[in-house]
Amino acid sequence: MRPLRGVRNERRTSGVETNLQTGDRVVIYTDGLTESFNFEHEMLGVDGLREIVAEASNLPLAEMKHQILDRVAAWRHGHAQDDVSLVLLEIS
Repeated sequence: MRPLRGVRNERRTSGVETNLQTGDRVVIYTDGLTESFNFEHEMLGVDGLREIVAEASNLPLAEMKHQILDRVAAWRHGHAQDDVSLVLLEIS
């Protein structure tokens, strides 16, 4: 599997183009994941989510999704304060 790429810190873009190949994965998420706070009031952020995604990236897609959501929930203090949406796509 190739390294992760395409993680964007920008909130709005006019468009992004990339060439995807068989086996590539695309992760789409809402800020309810990145704006999760732990008991020390630290935000997970894009870098924290990127690390979780990278560690789960070799799992089968369904397991990868559960691993990401479980790891964010374990990191977060209490219930989600915002919507949490996660879509994973694998190019075939």
